[in-house]
Amino acid sequence: MEEVETPSTYQQLRNDILEGEIEPESKLSIAVLAERYGSSAAPVREALSRLAAEGLVTRRGQRGYWAAPISAEEFVEVSRLREMLEVDAFRQSIELGDLDWEARIAGARHRELAVRKRTDLSDSEAAVQRTRENRRFHMALISGCPSQWQLRFISTLYDQSERFRRLSLRHAVENSAQPKVDEHEQIMQAAFKRDVKTASELLRLHIAHANEQVMQTLFPER
Repeated sequence: MEEVETPSTYQQLRNDILEGEIEPESKLSIAVLAERYGSSAAPVREALSRLAAEGLVTRRGQRGYWAAPISAEEFVEVSRLREMLEVDAFRQSIELGDLDWEARIAGARHRELAVRKRTDLSDSEAAVQRTRENRRFHMALISGCPSQWQLRFISTLYDQSERFRRLSLRHAVENSAQPKVDEHEQIMQAAFKRDVKTASELLRLHIAHANEQVMQTLFPER
């Protein structure tokens, strides 16, 4: 039987912050987190230090660590940078991508559709799976971009924006994660036709649509 790797303390804490299981501005006690994840204090300290570098955790002098706060201004800035870099990377991928690039997109799309059809998952499990496959699809779209630095920046910005999106879904009356029009299918087909202009605009609108939902839910006063 294949052994399943246990998620590290860092991975578990990171996921809990991104998923909203740990609310923004929550105090992060090393002792409490060590008990929560069944670890010693050292891995928790290391995880907090790494997450502080990623902007998901803040340190307040000698007072300890807190989950990073959220604000409309931060979300707007993160979203603007993500859209700019991701659409540009997608444009490069369409121009330079080969059959392996197309296969990665098709594979990610297949997995996404398969998750949608599953009926054996609880609502929370299904949400986690959909979120994971959504990220996989977006990363596949830009995987033909030759700049590893650009891809790293996009990955970081994506995770930051996902924190806001997942929090918005937890606070929404209705799960509005999936628009009526299958935007992913439209984006994929335009990319496979190597229609740079149409595909890029579809991705830009797709990101803007998701961002608008977040703003309306988390920051309705804006």
